[in-house]
Amino acid sequence: MTAPPSIPVPAAFAGYRRVPLDGALLLFDRDTGWNAKLEGPETAHLRQRAPRYVQFAITNRCNLACTFCSRDLHATSGWTADTAFALLRDLAAAGVVEVAFGGGEPFAFPGFVELVRRLYRETPLAVSITTNGTLLDDVRMAALRGCIGQLRLSLYDDTDWPGRVEGLRRHGVRFGVNYLVTPPRAATLHGTVLDLAARGCDDVLLLTYKGRDASLHLSETETRRLADDVTVLHRALGARVRLGLDVCFGERMATVPQILRNIDCGAGRDFVVVTSDRRLAPCSFHDVAVPFADAAELLALWARGPAGFAAPAPQPGCARRSGIGLGSP
Repeated sequence: MTAPPSIPVPAAFAGYRRVPLDGALLLFDRDTGWNAKLEGPETAHLRQRAPRYVQFAITNRCNLACTFCSRDLHATSGWTADTAFALLRDLAAAGVVEVAFGGGEPFAFPGFVELVRRLYRETPLAVSITTNGTLLDDVRMAALRGCIGQLRLSLYDDTDWPGRVEGLRRHGVRFGVNYLVTPPRAATLHGTVLDLAARGCDDVLLLTYKGRDASLHLSETETRRLADDVTVLHRALGARVRLGLDVCFGERMATVPQILRNIDCGAGRDFVVVTSDRRLAPCSFHDVAVPFADAAELLALWARGPAGFAAPAPQPGCARRSGIGLGSP
């Protein structure tokens, strides 16, 4: 689904994909990630026809066993490369802009690299990938170059992440790092971010833990200290590194310089999750998941908003919950 080509846009955005939102027009370039939202009398009649992007847990398999992982260990893996492509092709035609592959570990999925290359060749989708990086090699990194919007490398202390960062730089793959901030990791954040910057990583996203292990949640004191550390790093690194914050921090990080404030995460509306066992969920941490057969049924479910889709996730750490679901500080 595209917006009428008669809507005038600035010349700089003439080649961007046009996607209707409610009362607005999204202009998007999948290779760079640049986008613009236009609003005015010319766009007032437009309506969003699909989620903006889909998080696709294409497999439940993983070669690591992280205790904090949010995936359902009992879920089956019901996709093939062909069925995944068919679903995403049809969702792209309906107006989905991006697919973000995760899992499990997406590189454990048979034929994953060729699926990504096919999506780039045959659809307008932007493709991003979240991976632990341990299955990345030179062949795969070379094959991905020019076919993805971005690869997100989850940084784990017991993997060879420096080698993966160097390989991604060498092969010219656009990448960023996801860094889960736990109490022990918060204490060494400065050194880690500066190390990444020195290795050429210009995009670091700090994630907050969502789950029931109280030892992995930051206290209010630790959160305030983290906010101070992020502010100092932002000032020191400037434009060299994009230092981002997980939206699930919510207002706990309100003192940090922010582009947008008081914005809901968009789970269930702006984005949805497709699970490895062919269900639709509002986010990776939610307990509501509805089976679907194909893209048409997925879009019908999304438009209807199944019961519970707008509700907070039950896991402590969800910013839609009062007090982030952590109780009194």
